[in-house]
Amino acid sequence: MKTSPKLVLTLLALGLGVTAPTARAANQPTVEVAPQVTPEKSHHPVAEKRVKKAVAAHDKTLTEKLKLTAEQQEKLAALRKEQGEELKAAQGDRGKLREAAVASRAQVRAILTPEQQKEFDAMPPEGRAGKKAKKGEQS
Repeated sequence: MKTSPKLVLTLLALGLGVTAPTARAANQPTVEVAPQVTPEKSHHPVAEKRVKKAVAAHDKTLTEKLKLTAEQQEKLAALRKEQGEELKAAQGDRGKLREAAVASRAQVRAILTPEQQKEFDAMPPEGRAGKKAKKGEQS
């Protein structure tokens, strides 16, 4: 079988066309891209603002209804800051968040006097549990 020179040249050109880009890429220096480091942000900034607003409103209610002293208000503010860090660490883990909510109520209660504790115990808890308690009262 006779091979035409045109066919040989065409196959050779195709072969070079396929291998040339890989040969060029092999000669190029590799550039490593540093991984991007982004500051840790909440996955849900709107929800975070809503929670902060609700906690501030609850603390205001506690201050007014229980007549918290300045010292108790300072302790409550420090407690909320600590709890905020714990909640950020537990973000996404419902079990840990639920535990944190129960612990939060106990920690707030520990700041109060026995008279304030009685009144606090009669108040609905924060969050969903409190909303469910309020709905139960309205029925």
